[in-house]
Amino acid sequence: MNMKWNYTIKTFTVMFGLAAILTACGGAAKETSSSPESASGTEVVSSETSSSNAAVTETAATGSNGSEQTGSATEESSSTDEGKIGKDSTLDELKQQYADKLGYIRIPLNDHPVRRVSEEGSKNINVANYSDAVVDMNAGVPIHSDSQRLIDDAFPFFTTVQAPDESYITWEEATNLERAMVKTLFIAREGLLITEDAMKNKDYSSTSFQDSKDFFRVTAKFESMAPVAQHPRDITLSTLYDKARTSWGKLAAMDPEQDEAAFAEMYKTTRIDANNAMGLLNVLLSTNEEERVEEIYGKE
Repeated sequence: MNMKWNYTIKTFTVMFGLAAILTACGGAAKETSSSPESASGTEVVSSETSSSNAAVTETAATGSNGSEQTGSATEESSSTDEGKIGKDSTLDELKQQYADKLGYIRIPLNDHPVRRVSEEGSKNINVANYSDAVVDMNAGVPIHSDSQRLIDDAFPFFTTVQAPDESYITWEEATNLERAMVKTLFIAREGLLITEDAMKNKDYSSTSFQDSKDFFRVTAKFESMAPVAQHPRDITLSTLYDKARTSWGKLAAMDPEQDEAAFAEMYKTTRIDANNAMGLLNVLLSTNEEERVEEIYGKE
C-alpha cells in the first residue's frame, strides 16, 4: 500500500492559538479539559502487524529523569526466548548508551528501538519503544515512512503555523513521544481531510480514501506502539493520542456506503479526538507550556 499525502488538498489560512489546531480538521470543540502536564511523499507501510501505547499490560516505570513512564508492556521474566518482543536491556545500560543531554533515552530506528527493559530488584520486564516514531511492536519499524521531509513539513505545522506569536522548543528538545505525535498526527490530519472530501462527494472509491482507512486501521492496532513517556507532560499527550487512535480504528472499521449517517457521526467524534490531541501538542511544544496549559485547560 502506497499512500502519497498531498497536503494541498485543503489549505487553512489565518490561524491563531489553540483554535487553529481545533479548526484544522473542521472542528472547534475541546472535549477535554485535563491539565497535562508537507507530508507529500509520505508513505504508509502496509503492515498487518504494526505497534500501542499499551501492549500486553499497561504499566508505569521510572524513567531516565525520574518521571513516570507509560506506553510499555509488562511481563514476568522467563527462561525462554520464545515469543519475546524487543531486545533485552537494562535501564542503566540504556541510560549510559542512549541518553542525550536532556536525559531522554533515544534509540535510533535501526538499532532495535523496542526493548525489554529490566531493573535490578524487579522480576518485571517492561517492553517499551524508545524511538521517536510509532512502531510495529514485533518488527520494531515505523508504521509509516519516517523521513526528514515529513519532519520539515509537520513540525512547523504544529508550531509556528498554528500560533506564530508563540515561542517554541526545537526538534532536538522535543520528547520522543512529542516527535512521534508530530509525524503521526500530521498524517492523520491529512487522512481526515481526505475522508471529509470523500463524504462531501459521496465517493469512497478513491485510492487515497482507502489508504486513509488503512492508515487509521493500522495505527489503531494493538501492536502499534507509541514511544514510552519520559516526561510528565507525555502522560496526557499519550492519553489523548490513545483516545484518538481508538476512534480512528472504529471509523476505519465502518463502511460509509452501508450507513452514511453513522459514518458521518463517527467521523465527528474522530475529528474532535484528533483535534484535542493536536491542540495539546501545539501547547506542549511551546516554551511557555505551563502558562498556556493553565490558560487553556485550567488549573489542576
